[in-house]
Amino acid sequence: MKKLGVALGGGGLKGLAHIGILQVLHENKIPVSFIAGTSAGSIVAALLAAGVSPYAMEKLVLNLDKSDYMDYDLKGLLKYVFSLYIPGFQASLSGFIKGDKIEKLVYKMTGGKKLDDAVMPLAIIACDIDSGREVIFTNQDLVGINKNITVVKKAYLSQAVRASISIPVTFIPARLEGMQLVDGGIKEIIPVGVVRRMGAEYVLSVNLGRALYDTPVQGMEQIIKRTLSILVYETSGDVLEYYSDMVLSPPVPEIGLGDIKKAAALIRIGRRTMKQKLAELQAGLNE
Repeated sequence: MKKLGVALGGGGLKGLAHIGILQVLHENKIPVSFIAGTSAGSIVAALLAAGVSPYAMEKLVLNLDKSDYMDYDLKGLLKYVFSLYIPGFQASLSGFIKGDKIEKLVYKMTGGKKLDDAVMPLAIIACDIDSGREVIFTNQDLVGINKNITVVKKAYLSQAVRASISIPVTFIPARLEGMQLVDGGIKEIIPVGVVRRMGAEYVLSVNLGRALYDTPVQGMEQIIKRTLSILVYETSGDVLEYYSDMVLSPPVPEIGLGDIKKAAALIRIGRRTMKQKLAELQAGLNE
């Protein structure tokens, strides 16, 4: 059997569909040799690399509440509002969500593991918003890395995830080694290229950003997500097709960052999508 690499794309809470996909692979004894994730995909990738099974992931997620991972920066927002009306009072606003809660949650779920504690080859994608450089958190020696990519090998899994999920304007950027790190989707929304660099012989990519714009957006969060979808997903199609042997596009609906109660339904969508392509995947791995 060819060595399978899985590239988990970004998409907010839609990333819970990744769990269902991994469950079907596990049930059918299809080993994942390499895992990479961007944004939402980075959470699932980090958990798998920390030794958490897809079934344990589901249990963890189903017990979560919005308040367990959402921490709005109300103090920062108030300061910014005051700065608009009070002469001489200065304050900037770089995001509405602090990100501390989700970093601590991932730290707990991964057992406080670092990149070099991972039980399998892993890569997580972020972006340094100051320099525009792609940042790859990994425990591997990657081939074909150019000078415009920064590789980080010394960090906690939770730090890598915190950086990768930091949607611009929504999350306050993560700070590490002098960098301001934001959502890796700006550079590689589905980290298919890095999976190839790690040595995968067959690449399964999961695209959560299908262009299904059949509903109008409402509110700042949805506008930001739709804008990123148009700018990022629709310009990465050629790269995705070039590096992937199979691309899964689970029909996940638009969902807000706080809609964690829909987790079970999203996981089921991932399971159904993988089952539909299972025979094709098995044939490709055994060619």
